[in-house]
Amino acid sequence: MGSEEFHHLVIHNPKPVYDYMLFGIANKEASEKAIKEGKLFPFFNHNSNFEVDLNAIPLGVKLGTKALIEIFKK
Repeated sequence: MGSEEFHHLVIHNPKPVYDYMLFGIANKEASEKAIKEGKLFPFFNHNSNFEVDLNAIPLGVKLGTKALIEIFKK
């Protein structure tokens, strides 16, 4: 589960562990260009210039799934 509203869903929940992860979505070239332009990131969500590198989705799913499984083990 991930959203900027995540904290609203868990604020009154006594469970102390949650899985909220942010993964980068820019490819290497876009990130390097942004750095050369003095930007921290190439683009931000909720902006007209927002882009997603579709090649990053499988890795993000794997990382998020692994983190969630590790939390379930506790």
